[in-house]
Amino acid sequence: MNRRAFVQRGGAAALLPLLWQQPQRAGSAAPSAASPQGGTSADTLALATVGGLVAGVGPLDNDARVIGIERRLHCTCGCTLDVYTCRTTDFTCTYSPAMHRDVVTQVQAGASAEQVVQAFVTRYGSSVLMAPPVHGFSWASFLVPALAVVAVALGLVAWLMRRRAIVMGTPDVEPAAGPDEAQLERLRRALDEVDS
Repeated sequence: MNRRAFVQRGGAAALLPLLWQQPQRAGSAAPSAASPQGGTSADTLALATVGGLVAGVGPLDNDARVIGIERRLHCTCGCTLDVYTCRTTDFTCTYSPAMHRDVVTQVQAGASAEQVVQAFVTRYGSSVLMAPPVHGFSWASFLVPALAVVAVALGLVAWLMRRRAIVMGTPDVEPAAGPDEAQLERLRRALDEVDS
């Protein structure tokens, strides 16, 4: 049976109840009404790609201060995303949830945003920052690409102006000069000799 026939016969509709069921861990009872972090069972997130249940959403997981801190930190998994974006979009990443737990732990301990960021810089170096400070050799990372673009643009403008000057500077082609009287006289004599 091909896919089209399967769908037309309602096979996909028979699979929908299976897709909507929440997976349970082996040997565990149904989730309780309240999760250990203060959320409800509706907060429990089931990820089919990772498998099993994920802990409920805690009170600081979506806190504006925590999100602000995580947006300043670069995920160390090798992606180009900040910690917040990586943990909320890439559910296979194991680095961003660990970094998120560190941020939440430090915020719960009473650390300010600057103290949390400084703790990550101490642990991972300034490469953990989404916008590293501009000092020392890091100026080159900002200046060299800009200077290269300006140099290429100036070279292109100079080449185009030179090319235009060459094209515009060529004199108009003068029509070919006709034969002078001496040449016409020789031609007449040659024709007379042929006729005779």
